[in-house]
Amino acid sequence: MQRGILTSLAVGAIMAASIAAPQPTSAKSEKFPGVTDHIKVKAEPSIVYECIRELRYKPGSHVKELKTSDHEATLEEHFSDLPIVKTATCTYVEKYTCDKEVAYKMVSSDKFKAFEGKWELTEVPGEKATDVSLRSFVLLDLPVPFLRQLTNTQTIKGVKDRLAEVKKLAEAKATASSPTTTK
Repeated sequence: MQRGILTSLAVGAIMAASIAAPQPTSAKSEKFPGVTDHIKVKAEPSIVYECIRELRYKPGSHVKELKTSDHEATLEEHFSDLPIVKTATCTYVEKYTCDKEVAYKMVSSDKFKAFEGKWELTEVPGEKATDVSLRSFVLLDLPVPFLRQLTNTQTIKGVKDRLAEVKKLAEAKATASSPTTTK
């Protein structure tokens, strides 16, 4: 009886959150079950790539390097303020293609059933700019109805936040490294 009530409450909360939350306007790939968004960054792909890889070193980051090489790293990340489960720990592998992409895939987690995605960098022809795409799929390991919808709503917020953060970092770095003109 109590389990049925909890499930009903969870379904109601999820549906309310899904209806109240803005729906992702980004396109979803038919083969990719997660969310995708992109942003134009006024910096060359090499600078953007460097900024993506440096995100884990920012103050307040909850990412720990377990193993690293030029082409991949095994990382452990602690998440807080998640819907329903509050916190989670996830170990994943990032694979690097210099100045082009950073792909990641879960190895293990205490709360996730899936955690994978990819940053893709495409140089904008004729400009010192990069189209940065981030796709991400996160699924909690819980038997809750409408869980994917709730998770995708949270994931698109995280994707947009990370894209904005990379844009800010890369454009600041590009501005700092560009020669200044004097009058």
